[in-house]
Amino acid sequence: MSSPIRQLRAIRYHRDGRPWDSEIVNSPTWEAVVAAIRRMDDDRYPTVQLNCTEYEDDESIFNVIGGDGRFALFHQLGDWQYTDPAGADTEVRLWQSDQGYFCAERNILTDIDKVLRIVEAYYRTGSYADLDAIT
Repeated sequence: MSSPIRQLRAIRYHRDGRPWDSEIVNSPTWEAVVAAIRRMDDDRYPTVQLNCTEYEDDESIFNVIGGDGRFALFHQLGDWQYTDPAGADTEVRLWQSDQGYFCAERNILTDIDKVLRIVEAYYRTGSYADLDAIT
């Protein structure tokens, strides 16, 4: 499957006090993306980013935050974010290590298959268009 994704970045935290680092995969396969997301644990591996450019601060980066059965999916600049209209406004924390990530409960996705369907749509197109239509 051809993809516009040029880089996958998985943030890794160390329990022994070393600073966090990144595992980077250039031109990742879909299998590499799936493996990185399934490895997410909301602590040591709380973040996966998909980037269509070689610039690590690109504004179009797709973020997957969390793990351990709870995920938030969003555009780096906040132009798109997964939202369950039936979800609550209560603030929750994902990403337990370091500074964490906070969002509304309605922005949490617990169905890993749906997470992967949404991420795959972005992986194939590099576009946020139509992601909300994925069931």
